[in-house]
Amino acid sequence: MPAQRGPTPPRLGASPHGARPPPPAGSGAPRSGAPPLPGAAPPPMAPPPPRMGPPGMGGAIPMMQPPGQGPLPPRMGAPPSRPSLPGTTPPSARAGQPFGGGYVQPAVGMSGDFDQPLAETFRALTVSSGPGGGSVISPAELQRPTPEELAEPMRLDTRGDSGRQRGQCPPKYMRMTTNALPNSPATKGKAALPLGAIIKPMARDDAAPVAVVNFGAVGVVRCRRCRTYVNPFVTFIDGGRRWRCNVCSLANDCPSDYICDLDEHGVRRDVAERPELSSGVVEFVAPAEYMVRPPQPPVFLFVVEVSYAAVSSGMLRCVAATLAHTIDHLPGGERTQVGVITYDSTLHFYNLHGSTPQMLVVPELDEPFCPMPGEALVNLSERRDVVKQLLEKLPSMFGATQATEVATGPALKAAYTVAQHVGGKVSLFSATRPTVGDGKLLNREGAGGAANGKGAEGGGLLAPACDFYKTLAVDCSKQQLCIDVWACHSAYADLATLALLARHTGGSVQHFPAFSDVAAGERLSRALQHSLTREQGLEAVMRVRASRGLRIAAFYGHFFIRGVDLLALPNVDEDKSFAVEIAHEENEIGASTACLQAALLYTTTSGERRIRVLTLELPVTSALNSIFDSADVDACVSLTARLAAEATLSASPLTGAEKLQNACLEALRAYRSLCPPHAKTTAALLLPENLRLLPLYTLAAMKAALYASPAEARADERAALIATIANASATEATVLAHPRLFQAYPPLEKGPNGLPAPLPLSAQSVQTNVAYLLDDGAQLSLWFGRDVPSEMLQAAFGWPSLQGVDLATLRLLPPNTSPVAAEIHALVDAARVGRPAGWTPLRVLVQGTSDAPFVRALIEDQTKQMMSYPEFLLHCHRYILSKA
Repeated sequence: MPAQRGPTPPRLGASPHGARPPPPAGSGAPRSGAPPLPGAAPPPMAPPPPRMGPPGMGGAIPMMQPPGQGPLPPRMGAPPSRPSLPGTTPPSARAGQPFGGGYVQPAVGMSGDFDQPLAETFRALTVSSGPGGGSVISPAELQRPTPEELAEPMRLDTRGDSGRQRGQCPPKYMRMTTNALPNSPATKGKAALPLGAIIKPMARDDAAPVAVVNFGAVGVVRCRRCRTYVNPFVTFIDGGRRWRCNVCSLANDCPSDYICDLDEHGVRRDVAERPELSSGVVEFVAPAEYMVRPPQPPVFLFVVEVSYAAVSSGMLRCVAATLAHTIDHLPGGERTQVGVITYDSTLHFYNLHGSTPQMLVVPELDEPFCPMPGEALVNLSERRDVVKQLLEKLPSMFGATQATEVATGPALKAAYTVAQHVGGKVSLFSATRPTVGDGKLLNREGAGGAANGKGAEGGGLLAPACDFYKTLAVDCSKQQLCIDVWACHSAYADLATLALLARHTGGSVQHFPAFSDVAAGERLSRALQHSLTREQGLEAVMRVRASRGLRIAAFYGHFFIRGVDLLALPNVDEDKSFAVEIAHEENEIGASTACLQAALLYTTTSGERRIRVLTLELPVTSALNSIFDSADVDACVSLTARLAAEATLSASPLTGAEKLQNACLEALRAYRSLCPPHAKTTAALLLPENLRLLPLYTLAAMKAALYASPAEARADERAALIATIANASATEATVLAHPRLFQAYPPLEKGPNGLPAPLPLSAQSVQTNVAYLLDDGAQLSLWFGRDVPSEMLQAAFGWPSLQGVDLATLRLLPPNTSPVAAEIHALVDAARVGRPAGWTPLRVLVQGTSDAPFVRALIEDQTKQMMSYPEFLLHCHRYILSKA
């Protein structure tokens, strides 16, 4: 944490008061940080329900007087029912609004600190004295996402679609941390905001498919100096015979067949007919010079562990059944190729060219080889029946196995040998930590792994144990091979090391801890189907260009960098996101606007070479208030989360959490300098309107499992979360950190999307005789308090009590069974709308027995290591005052 004057604030969000006892029975004193739910009161139930106690206190505490209900403070300049979304410039403030109480305060004039225009719209949270003499912030002033902002899980992916008419790339594909760029390094430093973009190049948009442009004999129109693709922000000159690049300002000649007359405003008369000149996202058909070989066919190579652990857990049965069903839906048509390798302590190849599959066993692990080179991959359309026959037989073929050793490394080397000539996607299904052959891994999570300080923090276990998997991954990337890791382990797997396979090949990591097909089979099956059938690009490369005066300083995501700025992506799909950090090359940018363009060259699954181009043009400014007014809180948090994850890998979880906290503190400190003098009192915490949720989202990210104590989160869980953050879009990262909480039963009034108003993530929102649905973007959790009526349980599950019931196998009764079952099914279905895979797994949790994930999600509450939300706001306030 940066040094500061005055009293030193608590370390990294730690509570300044230690563990706080619960209020006495009947005191009616609400905990700080227990704000009301706007417009939604709990249904009447008799007797008055006890409330769930604060995390770590154990047991229930007597019910406290519910806090007064009331709406969030209105924002100046817009009705409360239509809040401005983060990332948009708020409207001008309306004069005459009373100051304080969380209202937006209008201001005019200049800031004395930086000779800057004063901020015009902001939130001022009143800091007052509490009953014990300490400072408090009223629960009514705590900033939370509005119901409208949380109405859809991917809520901001559609914000600004009207930008297509202005030629801007929609935020579904590319989102900036701020939509006004600082004009100099000094301005950027004063703003103290992360500067970068979150890019999701293959994002799916069924409502507005990306236009495809074929230049034909003209050839793809690009700047001859900086190689920027023609876009809506280039300027046509000399009567349309030349065009000026908006990145490097070079005047380029138009190909003769691309010349068009200009109107009186200097705009081409055919602009409406040219998607490349009117839309910020477009695809060009790539001519032959963009190919170094014929387009790659879709290739799917399945590398499946068949050890005792894989068989007994049901992983083999689940994977084989899913693949047998899914191969009929693989993309690519008649060009698609598939292959299967299984392994335990030996390697098994399959000849699929006959009428029945034939297995060939290779016991050699030091130098694994394919006994049938060139024949391990087959054309799916020609050998579909034989492939299905093999997949259906696999569970019975290894049903009696007693093999416990696994040669994961040699199996992957064999997969490389099989597919290196063509490339493709390798799906590794692993149930056991590699134990024999190259790449074998020891159990680092035992007493020895946590004996030293770094191991105790978790940093040591997040560093790879060896270089074998990174070296193999880099070799695979060079041959256009992507590796997805499906980790279905019952014990420590050293996922931090195995994840390198996905990290350097553009793949993904799917983690199923303590896997059993009964509990997690449907989740694995649906995720696998989506992974294999979603929109994807093959043998891709991506480059991001920025206007003169700016440069791309760093890249984040799963890829391998060729040279200095070319991202190699053997496979890129609709769910993959990447992040870039932007830095200044010059002391000051002289232009009034700057451009950012991402270009993805890839092969479609149908065999066509394409170039997808995303272009943004943004204003350049020296005014800090414009930068803050244009900030996008989701993109800021997403980029900072990636930086923190990298810091965790290179140092420790503590270092990563400190990076998150410091980014928030410095941004709020910088903003305070822009506020009018009368607002900068010691009794007000000032928040930028667009970043009013930054403290909440920062605290939520700091409370993620990645930064939890070793006792609360295992190393494999942390490693999987790092991989998830690396691939997540801006909104997905926010939802992952700050889940949605809904009352499931008794039902509340629902909005147009079928969901009730979300509840604050605090124990004060939770009653022990009510059921709740928690949605963290990747998992739905149906939580039942210990005092839920037996009639509700009977109607939902057919059991009067969940005591002794195996929750892993528990399923809701069909919707037509009872009104309770129908109501909960409807809520679950509504929560799943908009998910990337179209589905989210559901688990059942019961208070006091299996609800650690639920308690952890109550991020507004104090824990043993971390502050509550109100305490964190006060921590921010003290830090800002110490720097004033």
